[in-house]
Amino acid sequence: MSSRDQFVIRHPWLTALGALALVQIATSGILKGHTLAAFADTLQFAIMIAMVVGTAINIRPSRGSARGFWLLMTVSALMWAGDYGSWVYYEVIRGVQMPVPQPGDTLLILHVVPIMMALAMLPHRVLKNGSPLSSSLEFPLIACWWVYLYFQFVFAWQYMSYNPAAFHRNFNLLYHAELATSIVALFYLAQQSHDGWHQIYNHYLIAFLIYAPTSAIINILIQQNLYTSGGLWDLPLTISIAYIAWIGFRARKLQLEPERSNSDIQPSLAIPEWAATIAATSIPAIALFSYERLHDAPGVRHFRVAISFLSMLLIGILIFTRQQLLNRRLAVLLTDAQHAYDNLERLQSQVMQTEKLASIGRLVSGAAHELNNPLTAILGYSELIATDQEVPAAPRGFAEKIAQQARRTKNLVSNLLSFARQTPPQKRLTDLNSLVNNTCQLRLASMPTKLSLVRDLQTDLPLVLGDDNHLLQVFLHVLNNAIDAVAEVGGGEIIVRTQARGEHVVLEVCDSGPGIVEPARVFDPFYTTKPLGQGSGLGLSACYGIIQEHEGTIECFNLQPRGAMFRITFKAVAKPAPSEPVAAS
Repeated sequence: MSSRDQFVIRHPWLTALGALALVQIATSGILKGHTLAAFADTLQFAIMIAMVVGTAINIRPSRGSARGFWLLMTVSALMWAGDYGSWVYYEVIRGVQMPVPQPGDTLLILHVVPIMMALAMLPHRVLKNGSPLSSSLEFPLIACWWVYLYFQFVFAWQYMSYNPAAFHRNFNLLYHAELATSIVALFYLAQQSHDGWHQIYNHYLIAFLIYAPTSAIINILIQQNLYTSGGLWDLPLTISIAYIAWIGFRARKLQLEPERSNSDIQPSLAIPEWAATIAATSIPAIALFSYERLHDAPGVRHFRVAISFLSMLLIGILIFTRQQLLNRRLAVLLTDAQHAYDNLERLQSQVMQTEKLASIGRLVSGAAHELNNPLTAILGYSELIATDQEVPAAPRGFAEKIAQQARRTKNLVSNLLSFARQTPPQKRLTDLNSLVNNTCQLRLASMPTKLSLVRDLQTDLPLVLGDDNHLLQVFLHVLNNAIDAVAEVGGGEIIVRTQARGEHVVLEVCDSGPGIVEPARVFDPFYTTKPLGQGSGLGLSACYGIIQEHEGTIECFNLQPRGAMFRITFKAVAKPAPSEPVAAS
């Protein structure tokens, strides 16, 4: 295969554009007059229809800002095709010369606005987080500004009081200012993008670099009545619009994957805030300029001032709406910041609690081990003396009392070691309902008669991963605290409740006692509200450590009008275990 054949296969679009150029050149030499104009108009209108189809086919498969990009490009192509349709209507269907000013000039000059808005949507980029709606209000603000410029400088001299010199001058300046803005935006986006979107931006950039100067020259020729459809000046124009039409079909074959931005606060539109500010503040200056032009026709002056006030009203509404949305957004952010601060404080207190437990645990562990050895010797020798029949009765009685106190001290040391968690838990799938029932059964026999214990246990409660003995110790301690609290007020009710809440299992122990003075401190080591000698302040600290080791949470709240509640939360790890509902007891 020759190099020429390979070029044709790899770049069929260049070959098609070359063929189109040859057809344009051939027809300009063969056809004349009305026939040439009709052929050129029909050809360019057909290309415009292809442009509409090429952009429209990309709307449905796209997502997010890319879909908005292709939707706006389709709107632009439709407006552009409407302008070329007016040429077909006059020069092909009616067979007359296109009137000046042209009916399609409004569509022609405004079709660039959707293109600029499409580029402002940054279709090649996806943010980590969605941007607020308030930033998107710059979109209609800038669009309103360009439309205002058209009505102010072009429409007034086109329909209000036709002035050929002012109309053509302002039309060319505004239209090519829009094209220049689009070209600058395309150049910028081509530098910022990669892969498929980089190709699309480059293709559009090249096409508009061809189209913009050609359009400027043709507009000058139309102004001087030197332009005829189908002439050689139509060659670069036809090639450029055919190139733009081809880009839509090319985009369908590319993998236009959006790039993820590293910034969470970047706006969703490539419109700087200073541009929106300049656009809003320039309208009063333009209105004053129009009002001071006393030599203009009164109708034109009144129209230009009225359209300025209308635009200021519309932009004022947009700015007010944007400010309200920003205020609402700031309120939400402040609320989120307050929640984050509260969570940080709660996390800090949990870390401090854990550090306290760790330091106390190390201290207790060392002291308990040092006490254990002499206690073993004291207990052993005292038992030998107490059981030796040769020793008189009085010393043997004293030895028995020493052994009794040594055993009590040894139990205390064992509890201290348990608090220090020297024994690792043996976790397995556990049914909390069974543990709660066992805990309640242990206390029912010795509960005062004025106290009532109600069990509200959910049937088919999911299983949790835990150590039965350690969890039983926690439940028993929490239940004992509730019984002591209710006993202080001479009686009342205790409710033990289990529930499945989403992916968690919750145990709640509620009492009708006097409540707790400082619920946030009950898990601090050595903190107790009981009288001296009735509590060491280590029980709830040990419970807190055990629950933390089970990757759960334990919380304490005061109830209204009185009472307290302990809530223990675990993560569910298995399907519900079949169990029978438990009635009040």
